[in-house]
Amino acid sequence: MTLGTERTFGACKGQVAAGPMTFVRFSTDDAKGILKMYVGEGTFETEPLPTKGGVANCRVPGLQKLLRYLCENGFEHHVCFVRGHVADILEEAAKYLGISCHRHTAG
Repeated sequence: MTLGTERTFGACKGQVAAGPMTFVRFSTDDAKGILKMYVGEGTFETEPLPTKGGVANCRVPGLQKLLRYLCENGFEHHVCFVRGHVADILEEAAKYLGISCHRHTAG
């Protein structure tokens, strides 16, 4: 069951082109009074998805490991994406800004 196109709309329509990508999420830990983030890398894939809007089909190595970390550490799951592999740069920026950073790796 779906809502149908007459009840939904989107600001953009299309599929993100394949290639390397970096994802990042900034968040707050209100109980500890800190900023925190997680960052990692993957790829945008070309397989079509049966959905409408701006579609990004992603492959993230070790995804189950990442999801476990998010659940155990109170992170939200929505992220920002950027083309290319730039997690090293974001991780280093977090260090200089005093933001607690988790770097996701597949291993």
